[in-house]
Amino acid sequence: MTKKLIVIATLLLGATASADEKQAKVDAAKTETCEKGKKFLADQKAKGRCAAEADEAAKITCSAATFKQVNDLLSKCTSAKPAGSGSSADKPAEPPATPKCRALDPADSKIVIDEAEDKLATKCSTLLVDKLKKRWCTAENKGKKFDYTLDFDHMVGKGATAKKMAPSKRTWTCRSVVK
Repeated sequence: MTKKLIVIATLLLGATASADEKQAKVDAAKTETCEKGKKFLADQKAKGRCAAEADEAAKITCSAATFKQVNDLLSKCTSAKPAGSGSSADKPAEPPATPKCRALDPADSKIVIDEAEDKLATKCSTLLVDKLKKRWCTAENKGKKFDYTLDFDHMVGKGATAKKMAPSKRTWTCRSVVK
């Protein structure tokens, strides 16, 4: 019976030490993240953004307990609109340009064969193919294949993860004459 108690006591003490080590690692990570957050805010202040948040963060000594304060300042800074982006009564906001898609020459991507525009990439590419059919699918070109690179101004994703859609190589075969 005493052997069982000794084994149980040893396991409990070992588990406590393990939990303390884990908490120490979490605290160290929070402190490190806090320091990186302060550095980021200082860099933003140098760029002319988030000056109030950077000044407030500079007053904080980083620890696991103050991590949340710096994290809140980071969130406030990154969610704020850049200075000068607010709408003013003197200058009306311009509507965003409608994104375009274009057919480029596959040999030289600077040569635009044709282009279309629509806010949806799928609709834009459909409009573009219709234009290309009218251009290419004449009686003498029936059955011929035409290569082009489809390029978009459209974005994939939102916010910080948004990126421009990648161009893709395409081939169109004229099966019928378009008038």
